[in-house]
Amino acid sequence: MLQVFIIGGGLAGLASARVLREYHAVTVLERSPGGHEQAAAIQLAPGAVKVVQQLGLDKRRAGSLTGAYWRTLSRQGDILKEADMSAVSRKAGADWYWQHRADLWDELLRLATAPSQELGIQGEPAKIIWGAKVEGVDVDQGIVRLADGEELQGDLIIGADGIKSMVRPLVVGEDSFQFARPSGLSAFRFTLPAAAVTEAVGEWPVLNRKEPATGDIHLAQDDSRRCVVFYPCRNFEILNAVCIAPDSALRVETTESWSSNCSREDLLHAFADYGSQCRTIFQMADNIKLWQLRDQDPLPTYIRGRTVLIGDAAHAMTPHQGQGGTQSIEDAEGFRLFTLADIDRSSVPAVLQDFDRVRRVRASRIQNSTKESHDRRTPEDIFRNVVYSWTYPGIEECLARLDAGKEMIEVS
Repeated sequence: MLQVFIIGGGLAGLASARVLREYHAVTVLERSPGGHEQAAAIQLAPGAVKVVQQLGLDKRRAGSLTGAYWRTLSRQGDILKEADMSAVSRKAGADWYWQHRADLWDELLRLATAPSQELGIQGEPAKIIWGAKVEGVDVDQGIVRLADGEELQGDLIIGADGIKSMVRPLVVGEDSFQFARPSGLSAFRFTLPAAAVTEAVGEWPVLNRKEPATGDIHLAQDDSRRCVVFYPCRNFEILNAVCIAPDSALRVETTESWSSNCSREDLLHAFADYGSQCRTIFQMADNIKLWQLRDQDPLPTYIRGRTVLIGDAAHAMTPHQGQGGTQSIEDAEGFRLFTLADIDRSSVPAVLQDFDRVRRVRASRIQNSTKESHDRRTPEDIFRNVVYSWTYPGIEECLARLDAGKEMIEVS
């Protein structure tokens, strides 16, 4: 049994804790004093949905809504393309989930920490230490140093501490790879009660619970790279909105903060030429967060010694392909390698080499394709990479294919 310390209790950290808890002693070290997911929605592609289903995710508890259709529209609301995504989902082997981040976080916390008997699994629940301030890590020896002077000795250290990761430079080195830089774009994010939106805009496929779930993306189709995305979550109870604009078009200055407050007027100014339906929804927006979109170049490694990076600590990317959460869940699935026979402290570095062979190559390709999608102006641009992004057979199958000299992931 390994002593595993996971630095960071977000989606990536909790999903990893669930994978590892059946076979190892897992402790999650989370800096915040408790639950901390923001009030926004997230998409999980079929590859990630297969993983969370295997881990026991309760769709009802998590408020997961199966996405089916995606409509691309002009900024004035004219339909450019309607895409039925169900065929791609079936080929990938699972549904496409849209859901509130906080709901998913709550469910992953349950799966990481609930009594094993309740979940029907073996092993002990993961331990969560809230308010744990990690000041340093010996990545080779597996020693985690806390701000209060305590040192924790682990066999496997997982850096899941987000875009401003303190573990990243310890793994990769003190150079430009350390930083996730501003992409030049920011996103206004807010949610609204679906009933209130329906009352304001009337019948709308996005909030029609009698039909398969539909999402809309309104493209500016100009040099501004602006777009507005709407989709429902929590069983059609909530409308999620993401409105991306260049930093140069904003009235409010963005900062290093991952999320900052802004006004409704700032949102309306950035999208002044958008159609009446979008602007009606903007007029209803409250508690808007301005999210500075950051990304980074693919890292040369995710591993050093007995330490590994996952989630935004490893592969920060913008939300243009909805892949950030998906890649975090796929990272967690990679720790299945540590649930196989004969894994002990001495074998951890070698197992991490196999983890890196798959996860870094996979996530780096998606990072690069996400950057390419920043300038999307047509429906074809949006869906160009969806088949690859949605196809993931799991780390063991990927390793088997690599060892046989084949492509890690084949798509047709």
